[in-house]
Amino acid sequence: MRLLYTILYTLGFVLLSPGFLYKMWKRGKYRENFTQRFGCYSPELRQRLAAKPGRRAWLQAVSVGEVNIALLIIAALRERGLQVVLTTTTSTGYALARERLPADVTLLYFPQDFPAPVRRAYDLIAPDLVVLMESEIWPNHVWEAARRRVPVFLINARMSPRSARRHAKLGWLFRSVFANLTLVCAQSAEDAANFRRFGAPRVELTGNLKYDASLPQPGHQTIDPRQILRDLGVAESRPVLVAGSTHPGEEDILFDLLKQMPEVFLVLVPRHVERTPEIIELAKRKGVVMTLRKNGGPVHSPACLLVNTTGELKSFYRVATVIFVGKSLVGIGGQNIVEAAASGHPVICGPNMQNFKAITAEFLTAGAVVQVQDPYELQHAVRDLGRDEQLRAKIVTAAQAVIARNVGATQRTIELMIAAQAAHQVPRKKL
Repeated sequence: MRLLYTILYTLGFVLLSPGFLYKMWKRGKYRENFTQRFGCYSPELRQRLAAKPGRRAWLQAVSVGEVNIALLIIAALRERGLQVVLTTTTSTGYALARERLPADVTLLYFPQDFPAPVRRAYDLIAPDLVVLMESEIWPNHVWEAARRRVPVFLINARMSPRSARRHAKLGWLFRSVFANLTLVCAQSAEDAANFRRFGAPRVELTGNLKYDASLPQPGHQTIDPRQILRDLGVAESRPVLVAGSTHPGEEDILFDLLKQMPEVFLVLVPRHVERTPEIIELAKRKGVVMTLRKNGGPVHSPACLLVNTTGELKSFYRVATVIFVGKSLVGIGGQNIVEAAASGHPVICGPNMQNFKAITAEFLTAGAVVQVQDPYELQHAVRDLGRDEQLRAKIVTAAQAVIARNVGATQRTIELMIAAQAAHQVPRKKL
């Protein structure tokens, strides 16, 4: 089975790697520590990690969203005396982690899921426990941990309907992988049922860590978004629409909205910063006067600020009159509405919130978010919310109540992990 998976993974890697390499090149800094993705590490790094005075945890966080959650888990593990190594998959996640991690946490790139790089990564890190997040399950990674009798925890675990269908078709593979997970901490009851269905031996419903991550955290980089808008000449009374984590197609819709509502100032934060050139070109075609957060230069009376930096979305949410969360009107899956709602401003999302199904359902039931179906409804929602302060306050109050009911997943997750890790203490196999 493992050989068959590795063969299929190799074929997929060969076919898809040109596209991945192109994306990495566009995002920049792809050369930095690139060989770590194949389990090749510098002598200095080997020497530093060879010193292991106590237990060590290995956390994997794919990108920016998972890094924000990882910071909570890392703080809790360090309080309990564990050393931590964090790996990320994307360069944006790596950049954010490097900026915010404590000095004693080692940051690496996650190895490709070939047996040799995975073994070398385990040899280097020598973890006492491994923590994966959400749906980040790599078979060779999990199998190697099982071979070394290292407990593997899948936290904030979710399984979308699409993933469940894929797992059902590849049951011969995923049942073997899930069977080697020590503990699954699921976001929702539906997620928990899906993981039990595919053979995870222990599944606990802990809630969604995104609620905890949405709260203000000490030590985060702070900027003054209000001063930035003042410097651009945006009056305090002017409605501000902050569009976060937008995807291709949504900027087109938002620029059309500006034409219909010129009184609105748009703060546009695309999900991927490397899309900046194409968004600039689109703004020119649409006749939208836009300036850039970084290297923008003087622009007279801009209608839009394009935030071409990483890790500042949460700060810009604070100055919103209304927030639109992207990858929900065009695209599939949606983005995190909790972080947006925690800013104290009303949130609009589109119909495509599959990756946040349980969260969206709870927010909708409570009247804590506005869901629109198309650009026409988006325009009307922005107009209604911009004009009606009482409506904005009602939605914000409902959202705060939802968030208050759901915080605490971090503590529940950590307690379960520590107990399970203690129960897992058995002699290691000789390698």
